[in-house]
Amino acid sequence: MSKTDAELEQLAARIFNRSHPEDPREQIKVLAEVAPLVEELATAAFRDRNRTAWKLATEGVFELPIFKVSSGIKSDSRRRPFIRGDLLAAGIRDIVWDIEEKNLPRLKPPQPLTGEKAGEFLEAEFRKRNVQNHPMFEFLATAQLTPEQERQAVLAYLNSVMVRIRTVHRSIMLVSLPLDFHDCVKLSRLVIDELGHGELDRAHAQLTALDIEKFGEKVDWHAPVESTEMKAMLNWNLRTVTHPDMLWSYCGIFCVEWNSYLELRAALLALRRRGIPDSKMEVLVQHGDGDPYDKDQHALLVRQELGNRVKTPQDCELIYSGLAYHQSLYHGFFEVEYAKLRAKVGA
Repeated sequence: MSKTDAELEQLAARIFNRSHPEDPREQIKVLAEVAPLVEELATAAFRDRNRTAWKLATEGVFELPIFKVSSGIKSDSRRRPFIRGDLLAAGIRDIVWDIEEKNLPRLKPPQPLTGEKAGEFLEAEFRKRNVQNHPMFEFLATAQLTPEQERQAVLAYLNSVMVRIRTVHRSIMLVSLPLDFHDCVKLSRLVIDELGHGELDRAHAQLTALDIEKFGEKVDWHAPVESTEMKAMLNWNLRTVTHPDMLWSYCGIFCVEWNSYLELRAALLALRRRGIPDSKMEVLVQHGDGDPYDKDQHALLVRQELGNRVKTPQDCELIYSGLAYHQSLYHGFFEVEYAKLRAKVGA
């Protein structure tokens, strides 16, 4: 018998509304108590597709006291228990993610694929499923707006980028390489570039903040993430790039890098059509210039490495299913962001 919304809320409160002891022995005891409750909530969310359970599980995982790669909440505490330090939070998170993974739609390519053929297929599928053709970009390019409405529209988009670039690129990329040594070396350019090669104003999150200032607004580096849909996408980003299975983690890295390229390219082209100069949107130029691959060749780098990791047809199915699910989450939060942008300009 399915639970009511009120019962699901009580279940989530028993899981998430509790203090987290610092002693690992106590953490293990509490985890043993809550694990069945976590499984029940996650099953309702991801197997039974209960919207209330999905929202409660998503919000709960997002607010766990693990390293805040996404919340933006400023804390005076120097304690950041991500990789180690909070077995309770890690256990809750991993149970939820395991059930989510087991219940995601499984897709098969039209024929068994490996190696470069698989890489070509997966790139094409990602391009097809990405938000680059979302109506928001046509709106940004062609909507009849006053100068003030135009400013507000650009700021709404750049602030959305800021939330994601300060989280995904500033933090997730720093923990995104649970790979073999030689693979880490190949992909280290992604992390170094995100941090501006050691120069603050070249770091991509800072570049975004400076672009926002050009339109007369100051960035709140600790602005909260508001929509559940964006939290779901950020949770899944973190889950994939830190996955103990290296193929899953590479699928996450691929999705993060390619979303940055294709989405920001679509925004760059839209705002160029509108007449916005490149000097006022340098972060979009940095990420989105170049075709069919980005100018700095980072998307090309991860694409070249993709085929090397697809050894069996089952590997291709895993990545295909993973990128398709990731893009469904991406479209979900993009709908929310588009509605917010239109509301901000009164459209």
